[in-house]
Amino acid sequence: MSGPQNAQDFIRALKAPSDPPHPGGPLKIDIATDAWANAQLYVPNKAEAIVEWILTRLLKDKSKDRSSNPVCDSRYWALLSRVLLFPGADKPGDHGRALRAWLVPLLNRVPIAPVILSYLEVIATEGSLDSAQHALVTECITVLWPLAVPKIAPETLLECFGATLRLVVALGGPDLSSDRIHALDDHHALSLIVSSYRTALSNAGSKRKQLYTLFLQKHLDSWLRVAMRDGEGEGAVSSLTSDVYDAGIETVLGLDILKPAADQKHESALADSLQRALEAHPGTVLRPLPRLFASYVQTVKRHKGALFGQGSSQAPGQVAEQLQVAAMAFYASCDALARAGEDDEYWRCRVALLEVVERENLLGVKDNDAKALLRQDGDAAVDALGMAWDEQHIARIDSAVQILSLLTRIDYDLMAVRSAVIFPRLAAIPSSVTSALHYLDLLLEYDSKTRNLPASIAHLSGAFAVQHLQRVPGGPKAAYTAASAGPLTSLHFLDRLSSAVHSFLTPGQVLETVGDISRTLQGAYERFLEQEAKLSADRGDGPRKKRKRDSAASLDRAEPEYCAVSFALVARTMVAVLRSMPLHTLTEGTRLEAQQAIGKVCADVALRALSDGLQNDRAESWHWQTVIVGALRLHYGLVRVPGLDTQARLDQTLLAPLLSLLSTTGIVPELTVETTRTLLYQCSLENFTPNDVLEKLLEHLESQLPPQHTAWSGKAHTLTSEAEAALALLHLVTDRWLPYFDTWCTPEQRKRFARILTNVKMDGPAPSASSSLSVPVVIFRTLHDAQFWELLGLRDAFLAQLNEQTAPLDEVSLSELLAQSSSRSPSKARNDVSRFVAAYDILLVTPPEYIPRQLQIELLKRGFAADVLTLRSLRNAKKSTVSPGHLLVIREFLRRTIAFLGSVENVMTKDFLDYLVEHSTTGEKTDSATDKGLSNVTMELIDMYQGALVRSAKRGSANVVVDLVNRYAESYATDEPSANRKPSLLLIDCVVREGNAAEMPQEIVQSLRVLYTRMRDHTLQHLPSTSDDGLDVPLDLHLLDTWSHVQTLRRWLKEDGEDMPLLGRPLSRRLLSWTGVKQHALALAPVVVSIMLVEAQAAPPLERADRLQYVIVVYLSLLRVCGQQAAALLQSTVGAACRTFSAEEFGMLLDLLLEALPLGSGLPAEDVSSLIRFSAVVLHDAPEGTSKICQAFTTKCLNLFADDERFTSSSDLRGEVVDFIVKQCNDRPASLRTADLSGLWSILRALLAGSTAHEPTTDATVFHGVVNILSALVRLRRDLVLNTLPHLGFVLRQLVSCLRSLRPQLGGKQRRLVMDTLPRWLAPTPAHALGAAESRALARLLTTLTTKTMVRTHGPGADAQKPESLVRPFSKHAAYVLTAYVEAVNDPLCFVPAPVRKELQPGLFALCEMLGEHNRDAMMVSALDAGGKATMKALWKEYEKQRYVGKG
Repeated sequence: MSGPQNAQDFIRALKAPSDPPHPGGPLKIDIATDAWANAQLYVPNKAEAIVEWILTRLLKDKSKDRSSNPVCDSRYWALLSRVLLFPGADKPGDHGRALRAWLVPLLNRVPIAPVILSYLEVIATEGSLDSAQHALVTECITVLWPLAVPKIAPETLLECFGATLRLVVALGGPDLSSDRIHALDDHHALSLIVSSYRTALSNAGSKRKQLYTLFLQKHLDSWLRVAMRDGEGEGAVSSLTSDVYDAGIETVLGLDILKPAADQKHESALADSLQRALEAHPGTVLRPLPRLFASYVQTVKRHKGALFGQGSSQAPGQVAEQLQVAAMAFYASCDALARAGEDDEYWRCRVALLEVVERENLLGVKDNDAKALLRQDGDAAVDALGMAWDEQHIARIDSAVQILSLLTRIDYDLMAVRSAVIFPRLAAIPSSVTSALHYLDLLLEYDSKTRNLPASIAHLSGAFAVQHLQRVPGGPKAAYTAASAGPLTSLHFLDRLSSAVHSFLTPGQVLETVGDISRTLQGAYERFLEQEAKLSADRGDGPRKKRKRDSAASLDRAEPEYCAVSFALVARTMVAVLRSMPLHTLTEGTRLEAQQAIGKVCADVALRALSDGLQNDRAESWHWQTVIVGALRLHYGLVRVPGLDTQARLDQTLLAPLLSLLSTTGIVPELTVETTRTLLYQCSLENFTPNDVLEKLLEHLESQLPPQHTAWSGKAHTLTSEAEAALALLHLVTDRWLPYFDTWCTPEQRKRFARILTNVKMDGPAPSASSSLSVPVVIFRTLHDAQFWELLGLRDAFLAQLNEQTAPLDEVSLSELLAQSSSRSPSKARNDVSRFVAAYDILLVTPPEYIPRQLQIELLKRGFAADVLTLRSLRNAKKSTVSPGHLLVIREFLRRTIAFLGSVENVMTKDFLDYLVEHSTTGEKTDSATDKGLSNVTMELIDMYQGALVRSAKRGSANVVVDLVNRYAESYATDEPSANRKPSLLLIDCVVREGNAAEMPQEIVQSLRVLYTRMRDHTLQHLPSTSDDGLDVPLDLHLLDTWSHVQTLRRWLKEDGEDMPLLGRPLSRRLLSWTGVKQHALALAPVVVSIMLVEAQAAPPLERADRLQYVIVVYLSLLRVCGQQAAALLQSTVGAACRTFSAEEFGMLLDLLLEALPLGSGLPAEDVSSLIRFSAVVLHDAPEGTSKICQAFTTKCLNLFADDERFTSSSDLRGEVVDFIVKQCNDRPASLRTADLSGLWSILRALLAGSTAHEPTTDATVFHGVVNILSALVRLRRDLVLNTLPHLGFVLRQLVSCLRSLRPQLGGKQRRLVMDTLPRWLAPTPAHALGAAESRALARLLTTLTTKTMVRTHGPGADAQKPESLVRPFSKHAAYVLTAYVEAVNDPLCFVPAPVRKELQPGLFALCEMLGEHNRDAMMVSALDAGGKATMKALWKEYEKQRYVGKG
C-alpha cells in the first residue's frame, strides 16, 4: 500500500494506535521519512507535526528493550536531524514559520530531558558507541537543548549531568584520551549539557543544598573517576573533562557549602561520602583527592570576602589567618583519608596533599593544631624510614622522604626535633631514592642560613652509631655496604657539606666543632677496642678478668665488626668536615690552635688505628681491615690539606707492614686501593722507596687486570674481587699519579706498564660519561688525556710497545699475501693475528696527532698486511678468535690514518686496491651492523685511493685508472654480485667531481665510454623500456644506484640519451606510496632524487623547469614520508648534483625556490621551512660562475624574510631563517652587498623585538644565531658594518636586554611589563632564562669588535688592505650598549644572575676600552640615575683592575 496522499491521511497514520498503521504496510517512521522527503505532499506545519510525533514516540517508548526502543534507532534521530537542521527549518507550504516559534511550545509540552537521559544511560550501560548514530543525536541535542533547558528542573539537569559523567567514564577510555572525548562530545553536545547544569546550579538558590546531597549520593563516584583521569595525561586537558570537573567543584564546594568553614564547622557529608568511596575503590579517591584539596583552597580564596568578615574590627591579616585555618581543617579531612592505608598509592596521595600545602602557604604561624597534624604526618614518614634498607618498599621510602622535604620547606621546626632519628634512618636508604639527597640539601641550606651547622654535623656522626647499624639485616658487612651506598656518604652530599662548612661555619664554632669531631672519632675507636678486647678475652687471646657470665654475653660476639663499621663510616664523613674548616676566617692564635687540634685527630686516631691494626697479624680479620681502611682514608684526607699541622710522613714501622698488605691474601679490595694510594703519597714525599711499591702495583695489574667487560661503579665499597681492585688501581694511577709514575719508573717498568695498556682488548662497549668504569674506558680516557702524551717517558714506551707489537708484520711480504689472495690458493692462518689486532685496537683510540709521521707510515704499511692476514684467519680457521669486528678495526685505522696523512699514493698500491675491491666484506651474507660498517669503511678507503688516482691521472699518469675502468667494465659483462660493483660507482663520482671530460686524458675518456656502454646495457636488461606507473620497475637499490650513475656518466661524456627510459616520476610515485620497511625507503630516497635530478638536467629546455619543480615537490614529500632521518641524505644528494649544474639550470632552480618560498604560495610552514634549508644547501654547493645569481637570490630571500613577520615569529621557520643567514655570512661573506643590510637588520630587529606572546620553552639557538651573524659581519665584512653602526649598537642593546631574568613571585601585571619587552622565543619563567653560555657568546662578540681583521671581498684592492678593527668607529656607540647593561642590572623587576654577569665581563671591558674616560663621564652625567652610576662605577673599577697600563 502506498503512503498517505494528503495531510489528513498523514496525520491519521502518525496517530494510529498501532505501528504500522495498516497491517503489512510501512512503519510510521518510514511514512514520516517519505512524507518529509516528498515536496509535493502538502501538510500544514509539517515539520512541527513530524518533530512532535518523534519526540512523543521517543518519550513514551524510552524504557522498552533495545530492539523496540526508538531511542536506539538511528532512523528516528536521522529524520529529526534532517527536519531540525534543514535551512530555515521549513518546507514549501509551511508558510515560513520560524523554528523557534513552534519548537519552544512543543518542547514545553514534550520534555526532551528524559529522552536524552535515556540515550546517555543506554550507551553508557552497553559500553559501546555507534559513531554515526551518536553524531545524529548530538546534532539534535545542539538544536533542542538550548530551547528546552529553561523549563528543565535543576534536579533533572543534575541527572543529565550524572549520565554524562557515567558516559565519559564508560567510553572515555582508561586515560580519557582527547580523541575519545572529542568523539563523545561531538558538536559539543555534552559540553552544552554540563554548561546548562552549571548555569542552573548558580541560580538554584535554596535548592543548592539538595543538589549537593543528590550529587554525593548518586554521582560522586563517577565524578571522581573523571577527576582522577583528567590530570594524568601529558597533553592538553579536553574542554569537556575540564568543564565536568569544574561543575563538580561548584557543586560540592559551593558558597553555601563553604559558609560553615568560617565557624570551623565543616560539612561532614562530603567527608563521609569520600570515606565510603575510599573503602570501595581506594584509587578512585586517592588520585583526585589532592586536586580536590587544591580546588578547595582556590575556592576559599575566591570567596574569602563572603566567608570571612572584613569589618573594621578585624585586625590586619586576620582574614588570611582564617583562610589558612579553614584550609588546614579541610586538609585534616583529606589527610585522614590518605592515612587510612599503607600502600604506595596512599603515600603518593600524602605527598601530593603536602605539595598543595607548601605551594599555597597554608600553615599559619599560630595554627598549633595544624602544626600538630603535620608533625603526625612527619612522624609517620619517619616510622616508614625504619625499613629504609628494604628495596621492596622503595616507592614508600621515596614518598616518606618527599614528605620530610615538604615539611622542611613548609616549616623547618616541624621535624627539627626528630633529626637525631631521621639521620640514622637516612643512612641506609638505597641510592635509587634521589629525593634523599634533595632533602639533605634542604637541611644543609637551612642550617647554613641559621649558622647551625654543628648540629647537622653531630647528627651526621651519630647516624653511624652501632645500635643504628645493627638494625640493618644481614650482619655488619651488609650494614657497611648499605651505609656506604647511602646518601650520607654520597659524593654529592659530602661535597655540599664541605662547601657549607667552608662558607658558613662561624669562627666561634670552628674549635668547638673540631673538638666534637675529635671526641666522636676517638670514642668510636675506643668502643671498637673495648669490644675487640672482650672478643679476644672470650677467645683466650688476651688477658682475662674474672667477670660474671650471663646469657647476654653471647650477644656481643659480633660487636667488634659493627664498631669497626661505625668507625670507618664516621671517619669517611668527618674527614670531609675537617678538610673544609674555614681556618682563613680565624685569628692567628685561634688558627694555630685549630690546626693543632686537627693534627691531634690525625695522630690520636688515624695513626693510632694504623699502628694497632698492623700488629700481630690483626689485619687478617675483616673488622681490623675495615678499621685500617677508615684510618687510611682519614689520614690521607687530612694530610692532603695544605696548611694543617698534621704528620704527613708515616713511620717506617708502618710503611713496611702496609707494603706487605699488598701481597697478603684475603685482603678486601678496598684496603688494597687505600693502601696503594697511601704508599704512593708517601713516595711523593720521598718517605718511601717507589720501586717496591711500583713492583707490587705492576704485579697486581699484570696478574689481576679483569677482562674488558668487567665494570666498576667507581665507588670503593662496591669492590668485590681482586680483578675489580686491579681496575681501581689502574684508574687511580692513570687519573692521579701518572706524572709521579713516569718519574719513578725504570725503563723496564715503563715497558711493563705500556704492555699492560696495549694488551687490553678495546672491543667492549663504547665509553660514555655516565657509564661504569671498565678497563677499555680507563684506557680510552688515558689516551685522550694530554697529560699522558706530555710525559715523554711513558709516551715513548707506549709507542715503542706498539711498534714492537706490530713489528713482526714487517717480515710478511704484502705482495706475496696479495698474490695468494688473488689466486685463492690455500694458505695457513697465523696464530698471532689477535696480537696484531689488539695493537691496532689501541691505535684506533690513540689521537693521531701524537704519533710521529714516520711511525704512522710504518703502522699503515703493517696495517695492509694485518688486513690480509686477518681476512685469511676469518676464512680459514674454523674456531678462530678473530671476528669481523677485528677486520673493521684495522680498516678503520687505515681509513683514519690515510685521511690524517692526506696522501695515499706512496703508501697504498694498486694490488691492495684490487684486494679491497674484491674483499669489501668478509664474504658472509649477514645484515649485522659490523658487516655494514666494514663495507662502508672499505668503500671509503677505495674512494680515497681512487680519488688520488684520478687526480694523478690529470697530471699524466693515466694507466692505472684505465686499468681500473677496464676491470670495472668487465664486471658488468658477468653475473658478479651487484654489491661488488660499488667501487665503479665511486670511481664515476670521483671523475665527475674532479672536472669535465676535456680536462682528462683521452685514454681515460675512451675507457669511460666503454664502461658507460657496459653499464647502460647491463641496467637496461633489468629495466622496462617505458614505464608510466613504475609498477614494473624493480626497487633494487644497487640497480637504481647504477642507473643513476649511468645517467651521470652519460651527461659527463655528453652522450646522446634520447632513447633512455625516464624512471624518475614513476619511481617517486611508488616511493611516496611506500608501505614496506621504512629503512628501505630511506635508502632508496636519495637514489630516486638523484635519478630525477639527472633526468631534469637532460630534459629539453622547455621541460626542464617542470622537472626541476617536480624534484622540489618530491623532495618535500619524501621529507614528510621518511621524516628528518632522510634530510641529511637528500641534502647530500642535492648538493652533489648542484655542483654539476650549468649556470642556466642553477638559475632556473633558484627561481623555482624563490617562487615557492613566500608563505602565500600555498605551501604549509613545515614545507617552507624545508625549502629554506634546501636553499641553503643549494647555495653552499653552487657551481662555478654563479656568484651573481647567488647574490641576487640571497638578496631576495633576505627581503622576503624581512617583509613577512611570520618568518621570524613562527618557531618552525625562525630557526631555519637564522641558520640560512648564518651560513651565508660565514660561508659566502664576499657575496653580501650593501643592499642586503637593510633586510638583514630588519630580520635581526624582528627576532629581538618585544612580544606580548611567548613560547613555553626558550629557544636559545636564536640568540646564538644572532650572535654568530653579527660576529661573521664584524670579522669578515667590517666595510658593510661601518655604514650601519647605529643598527649594530641597537641589536647589541637588545641582546644584552635578553640576558635579564624575571624575579620570582612577580604579579601578573609586573610579569607582563617585563615580558612585553622580551622576544617571543624567551619563555616567561625564570627557569628558562638565558644562562652563562649565552652570556659567554655575547662577550666573545663584544671582544671581536676590538680584534683587527681583514675584509673578505673580491675585486681590485682586496689584497692591499690592512687589518683594522671597529674600536674607533664604534666608540661613539659603546655607551648605549653599556647603558643597556646598567638598565638590566638595575631593573627592579628583573635581575642578571651572577654567572651571567661574570661571563659577560670580558665583553663589557672591551666596551669600556672603546668608551674612554671622557665618554664615560658624559654618560654618567646624562644617561644614568643614582643606581646606574653606582653600577657603572663598580664595573669601571673591575675594568681598571684588569687593564694593562704598560708597567710590567
